[in-house]
Amino acid sequence: MTRQPAAFTGNWLLPALLSFALAGCGVFSLKSKHTALAQTGHWEGRLNLKILTKPPEQFSAMFTLQGTPALGELTVYTPIGTTLAEASWDGNGAILSEGSNKRFFASMDALTQHVTGASLPLQNLMSWLNNDGPALEGWEIRSENQPGGRRLFAKRVSPLPQLQLTLLLNPP
Repeated sequence: MTRQPAAFTGNWLLPALLSFALAGCGVFSLKSKHTALAQTGHWEGRLNLKILTKPPEQFSAMFTLQGTPALGELTVYTPIGTTLAEASWDGNGAILSEGSNKRFFASMDALTQHVTGASLPLQNLMSWLNNDGPALEGWEIRSENQPGGRRLFAKRVSPLPQLQLTLLLNPP
């Protein structure tokens, strides 16, 4: 019996975190919080996360991400702009908020493992958001700047399950 990731059985905040290929047009404008955290780094766009199991599982959403690998916040939205969930992290761990429900995790890796069934190195992937970052063991990553923003494609080849994450970042 295969275990279905929590993200696809009702608790799907983190898959939205890293899945940037929303079906639909960017009609609504993301309303980011203008905080000191946003001054350290701010990105908006769409994400698509595909977990390459049999059958494959996929999640798409709009998002805002602000902060740094050490301290940040990720908010995931529906196509009409409703907040699905928020994840925040600092040196003490990570918190997943879905409505009034809050869950605490030792790290963002642990949070993503819980939600998607696979650990996603969000903090390492953040180094690729503005320009090409360092190689990441077990991942194939490529990015490109486009007139409509930046596109980042990351595929985890090991460990299993394989994942594909596509981020379409709005222009700054």
